[in-house]
Amino acid sequence: MGTAFPGSLRNCQLLERLDLSNNNLQGNISGSVLGELRNLRHLSLAQNQFFGAIPLGLGSICDTLEELDLSGNRLSGGLPLTFVSCSSLQSINLGNNQLSGDFLQTVISTLPNLKTLNIPFNNISGSVPLSLTNCSQLEVLDLSSNALVGNIPSGFCLSPLSSSLQNILLAGNFLSGTLPSELGKCKNLRTIDFSLNNISGTIPSEIWTLPNLSNLIMWGNNISGKIPEDICTSGGDLETLILNNNSIEGTIPSALTNCTELKWVALSHNRLTGKIPAGIGNLQNLVILQLDDNLLTGEIPPRLGECGSLVWLDLNSNSLTGSIPTVLAKQAGFISPRPLNVKYVFVRNEDRKTCRGAGELLEFNGIRAGRLARIIADTCTDSRMYPGMKIYSFSSNGSMIFLDLSQNFLSGSIPTSLGSLSYLQVLNLRQNELSGNIPYSLGGLKVIEILDLSDNQLEGNIPGSLGILSFLVDLDLSNNNLSGLIPVSGQLSTFPPSRYLNNSGLCGLPLPPCGSETLFGSTGDSKSDSENSSNPSKFDRFWVALVLGYGSGGIVGVVIGNWIFQLKYDWFVKTFIGGRPQRRKRFKRFKRN
Repeated sequence: MGTAFPGSLRNCQLLERLDLSNNNLQGNISGSVLGELRNLRHLSLAQNQFFGAIPLGLGSICDTLEELDLSGNRLSGGLPLTFVSCSSLQSINLGNNQLSGDFLQTVISTLPNLKTLNIPFNNISGSVPLSLTNCSQLEVLDLSSNALVGNIPSGFCLSPLSSSLQNILLAGNFLSGTLPSELGKCKNLRTIDFSLNNISGTIPSEIWTLPNLSNLIMWGNNISGKIPEDICTSGGDLETLILNNNSIEGTIPSALTNCTELKWVALSHNRLTGKIPAGIGNLQNLVILQLDDNLLTGEIPPRLGECGSLVWLDLNSNSLTGSIPTVLAKQAGFISPRPLNVKYVFVRNEDRKTCRGAGELLEFNGIRAGRLARIIADTCTDSRMYPGMKIYSFSSNGSMIFLDLSQNFLSGSIPTSLGSLSYLQVLNLRQNELSGNIPYSLGGLKVIEILDLSDNQLEGNIPGSLGILSFLVDLDLSNNNLSGLIPVSGQLSTFPPSRYLNNSGLCGLPLPPCGSETLFGSTGDSKSDSENSSNPSKFDRFWVALVLGYGSGGIVGVVIGNWIFQLKYDWFVKTFIGGRPQRRKRFKRFKRN
């Protein structure tokens, strides 16, 4: 049970700072009590269970109040007109409530000293009022995830805001029209986030050339045009470039390598053509590179192996050719110290036969979970979402945790060097033209969760080393030319038969049994044919003996094993991703116009 607002606080007449955040307080905020605190400068009642309207009496202490935080409650209505006298207010945070009305224009716009305005996740409708330019010292404007419509005001940066505004966050609304070129006059802008709106047209050159721009985030719109050839040629501190799920075309400019501070590049689900610039390998701060679902051609640049901080590489669903560069594993075991000061969500595709790739990593600042149904290009009938932390660092992981090269035209063998990526959690090479054996070295993928090698031309035996991958919860080797006994080691026999189908030479659980000569004549290892014949795996011999010794006990082992895998799966999510899985069925993906 929560506790009501403490009335005894009215006796603290000299109190200047009051922080009651995260205390499970409930009921109405007592305006009569707070109205007695005439010296109060900082008030935080955030993350409680207050409901009802913001009290009129709160406006009576405005002569001294500089900071107001009522975020994370269930407050309704608007900001009372009594707040027009709050001339000292510098920071207002009313996010995550149920506020509505026109108080942005009638109240907020009258506060001359306001520097920070955070009102995301409310029910404010109408257009973005141009009268907010009266707040001439405003540095941060966050109106994300409301119900705002209309155009982005072109006059924002034709006012005193041109010298003060640093962050403008309007993600998750219903804004339309084109991007105003006048935004380029706000020379101190560092973050622009207009994600998940209905914005169309091109990104004006005036925005691309903002001298202090660090974060350009506009995914999930109808933006077209090209990335300028001279991006970052005059310097710049661009760290985040997230433009996925748009209609951007043309090539990826080689000048992108001039953006030396880049940490996250997301250009997936667009219409990009041409080759991946080799110079991207020079971006030593790059943590995430997402170029999937485009029309890219050519080979994967080997120089990507020089990206010492790269942990997430997604190139799926393009027309890439050539072999997989062995040097992609060059940084294996290194630690990436690069933090990402953004909120994110990982959407894992449960059915990769009908969905593109293993999943999506999406920037998630200012976006309601309910609107995530628009984020991916096709319809995915069954997905899981894993919300991440607001400030996420890969410092606890190795240099590569996600590698998706599926649905291309890659050929040659799977590099044995990939087995040295001991922190890799997702490896998806599905639907290429890969041949040769499955490398025995893949047994070195100690924390691998998803391993998809299906729809290739792989041959030989399944290496028994895959049986020691204790975190493996999704394996797909179907539609290849594999043969021999499915190794009985570990959990390989517990996966559904569909994960092994269309390999005419495979046998053993979960497929029909092999003949006796196959059962005892194959170790299931694929180091190499000569290596297998001269040095069979002790681990495989152990598991063969174990299964033969326990007989029907294997059925119990399958049941217990599935339970253990689920426990390990949840442990993996909490340890490496930071949230518990949320099941979402009939998950519709964002449809590109």
